[in-house]
Amino acid sequence: MYFVNWQREIFVTTMNGKKVVVKRNKLSKNLHDYLLVISYSILSILLAHPSAPPELGNKMTLNEGFEMREKLQLIGIPTPSLKSISNTLLVEDFIAGGNLFQALSNGRNSSLASSAGIITGRLHRSGYSFIDNKSQNYLVTFSNKVLRTDLAFIQEKESIFARSMDIGSFLGSLLGLDSEKYKAIEDAFYAGYFSEVKSRVPYLSIILRNILGFVLSVSSNWVKNILQDSDKLMSYRRKFGFSVKSS
Repeated sequence: MYFVNWQREIFVTTMNGKKVVVKRNKLSKNLHDYLLVISYSILSILLAHPSAPPELGNKMTLNEGFEMREKLQLIGIPTPSLKSISNTLLVEDFIAGGNLFQALSNGRNSSLASSAGIITGRLHRSGYSFIDNKSQNYLVTFSNKVLRTDLAFIQEKESIFARSMDIGSFLGSLLGLDSEKYKAIEDAFYAGYFSEVKSRVPYLSIILRNILGFVLSVSSNWVKNILQDSDKLMSYRRKFGFSVKSS
């Protein structure tokens, strides 16, 4: 199943005998996009890392287009096959396994989060950031292959803040899960990420995870998962052998 999207109407149909997903912009999409980029800028200022917001309009359409998907494929980031795209409508292959948030919430193997970490790390090594990297923006096939969809906010940025947003938004979107389940998911994501970047964790990621988790994962588990972080950075250093000091 595809989750409810506040920017687009999403439905499944058949084209040339094959299931596809149709994403049509809602009338409120522009407002929501502006709110997102304004929030991005405000957060960057509050955290003393002022950053220009993601570009809107035609840039978002280009990010979702054939050229960007080919570029992502070349660096090892799979996406659903694109059928057609315009400024208001996008059609891509239907992925029957649903999105990653649903898969992890329903108890599928937490190692799926490792694939998301690998994808995030590969993008960062290439000098780009997703910006909006929540787990709902990943799709999972029945054979447990993880693909990245909803590419509109990709930016050619490798700043501490942009990379931290990617890690923080992914983990924040899952922060409302049961503490034991969340911990396994977080460990798997970091293991996948470190296997690609082999360097420091952007130090703002934990702060952004907590802030974004409050918005994305309203749950009493949000507090529990935050409180168990007292020795997190040192534990990651011991477990994975990489420095996690601020960079």
